Amino acid sequence: MRGRAGLLSATTSIVACWAIQAQAQDQVQPPVAEPEAQTIDDVVVTAQRRSESLQKVPVAVTAVTSEDLARSGIQDLAGVTAVVPNLNLGQQLGVAKISLRGIGLENISAGAEGSIAFHMDGVFVSRSIAALASFYDVQQVEVLRGPQGTLYGRNATGGSVNINTRKPTQELSGYTNVTAGNYGRIDLEGAISGAIVPDVLAGRLAFQTRDRNGYGRNTVTGSQIDDLNTRAARGTLLFTPTDRLTVELRGDYFRERDRAGGYHFLGGAGFSTPGVPTVPVGLLVGGQAPADVRDISNDADPSNEAEFWGVSSSLTYDLGDDVSVRSLTAYRRTTYATRTDLDATSAPLTATSQFERASQFSQELQLSGRTERLNWLVGAFYFTEEDEGGIKIPFNNLILGFPAPGTFVQGYYGGGVIETEAAAVFGQASYEVVDNLRLTLGVRYSSEEKKDRDRILFDVFTPFDPTRPPPAELPERAKRFESFTPRIAIDYQATPDVLVYGSWSRGFKAGTFNLGSGRDPVEPEEIEAWEAGLKSQLFDRRLRLNLAGFYYDYRDLQVGKVLDGNLVLENAATATIYGLEAELKARVTDRFEVALNASWLHARFDEFVSYDQARPFGDGSGAVDPLSGLPAFDLRDNALSQSPDFTVFVAPQYTVPTRFGDVVLRAEVSWRDRTYFTPFNIEAASQAANTRLNAFINWESTDGRLNGSVFAKNITDETLVGNAYVSSVLVGFPVAGYLEEPRTYGVRLGYNF
Repeated sequence: MRGRAGLLSATTSIVACWAIQAQAQDQVQPPVAEPEAQTIDDVVVTAQRRSESLQKVPVAVTAVTSEDLARSGIQDLAGVTAVVPNLNLGQQLGVAKISLRGIGLENISAGAEGSIAFHMDGVFVSRSIAALASFYDVQQVEVLRGPQGTLYGRNATGGSVNINTRKPTQELSGYTNVTAGNYGRIDLEGAISGAIVPDVLAGRLAFQTRDRNGYGRNTVTGSQIDDLNTRAARGTLLFTPTDRLTVELRGDYFRERDRAGGYHFLGGAGFSTPGVPTVPVGLLVGGQAPADVRDISNDADPSNEAEFWGVSSSLTYDLGDDVSVRSLTAYRRTTYATRTDLDATSAPLTATSQFERASQFSQELQLSGRTERLNWLVGAFYFTEEDEGGIKIPFNNLILGFPAPGTFVQGYYGGGVIETEAAAVFGQASYEVVDNLRLTLGVRYSSEEKKDRDRILFDVFTPFDPTRPPPAELPERAKRFESFTPRIAIDYQATPDVLVYGSWSRGFKAGTFNLGSGRDPVEPEEIEAWEAGLKSQLFDRRLRLNLAGFYYDYRDLQVGKVLDGNLVLENAATATIYGLEAELKARVTDRFEVALNASWLHARFDEFVSYDQARPFGDGSGAVDPLSGLPAFDLRDNALSQSPDFTVFVAPQYTVPTRFGDVVLRAEVSWRDRTYFTPFNIEAASQAANTRLNAFINWESTDGRLNGSVFAKNITDETLVGNAYVSSVLVGFPVAGYLEEPRTYGVRLGYNF
């Protein structure tokens, strides 16, 4: 209740401040007739693989335009979470844990794949670390909520995040931005675009650099941690030799080298016997945890290195009669390596490092067309990937007490190679049965084969040697998964500005092997989803109100946990998810605008029994873990991970015209209910309800060439946990976590040409 009261109080205060500012402006300037309020701009999206108005798409989709990104200073997917209902993002050891409506990534080991598809300029990107990279030169971010089993298919059980970058222009144009802020922040971003051969070949080159000091320190070494150092570039060529043929070629590169991603010590969560807390081993042997949770106390500094690049080609040919064919071909290469301290204390007990080296190839063919009443698309998709990865945990034998306590040994290694080959055929058609009433039918057939070659080691005798090669591969295992995912939807254009729709669909995520565990593969996730919604533009299009309600029957959820020092996946039985979402944007006057979104989410397990190694006595119900046969917890009615019951986002802004250009005063208030990060729903691995406040003074010159912003984010300097988990029995079950950004502020200056 205190969180809700804080939200209401903060929102009221900010709106009051804008009202006072508006009143003061009216008192200073001579009275003039208030111009008629402007309408809200239309937004074009490609959610259904064709360009159409956001308000005409019978799908729950949020579009965050380049203007939205700029005025809120959003540079990565984490910044988008507040403005998209039921979107959550955490990270761990180079893995992005994206969640939509309670469905997301539960596995934190190498080789993990999420349940939210991620696309860059139409290309499916398998490795989740790409979602942690920064945005630059972006035209629009589209977040599709709900299963996208027909048009997107692979790993789209919960939805899809689509990022579209800017295309080359025929005229010479571009921009450059520089941002400076606290913690020594310096960001540079820019792009140049223009014709190479007029009307035939155009190009665009964009770049970004980001540098920042750390948000905390390692109290043992004195080094800064959670700093940032990234470099990125992208080149695009647009070739139009005829009116019918369009060819786009893209290449991109990203690199990160910093000391981010180290585990923060958040306390203990183990109980050796009921009611008797377990002291984490690091503290038990005299190690220290930092007084400030933003610091770490590790015997070695964390390390975070990532590099990925890709090339793609998109060929579109107009066959005539509103029929076109498109080919999308892409290759991507991803590598990352992270290092942190498993015990999260200053005691020299453990280290943990995780790495991946992955290469993927994808090919998609689409044939689409339209008539007066019919829009249709058929296609085929092929994807192959080889991913080598693993996690290494050398440790001090002091943990076990034998042999030769005080000696670092090889410890645990779990990894290997996992190969994926996937193919699908799909189609979707929308037909206007009678005027303004459309029926949409879609279907996708998918076939996916996984091959796994594990490497496993648990060696408590051999002294640690970092140059020692990984253990030999175990014999290859393989399994194929197939699915049929249809979709039926109906929508009615009740008025030119009001659309109502309903849909039923199925979603599917293939089963997989838990790399380095030696265990049997988990079964596929399956979801059956019902959704109904309203999209409206009211009061002469000065108010946009979009509503969505949904109900999911979710089966065989792939849930991750730590078991005997291993990161393992298991299938939860079933879950039920339902909720409501509202998105509102109002142009009250030509100067005052308000955006709001709110969500209510009920995401609960129906049947799930699981063993908790930190509480080995179970819950006393007699439940037995199906994997280990040990006393377990009945998790029925527990919330799914990263599924807060309520979220609210409010952003009022007021424009002050001056002779030097428009000055926009903007505030953002986001409130989020308690969020659990594990299925066991323990408070030690959760984030309590919280409120974040951001404020901006944005400016753009009259001719549009110059722009700037003064900003402050997380003004109250809340310390918020973005993700957490209960660590291994080896180190006494400390809670290790990642933190969101503290209070940041700065100034941005930009020039357009």
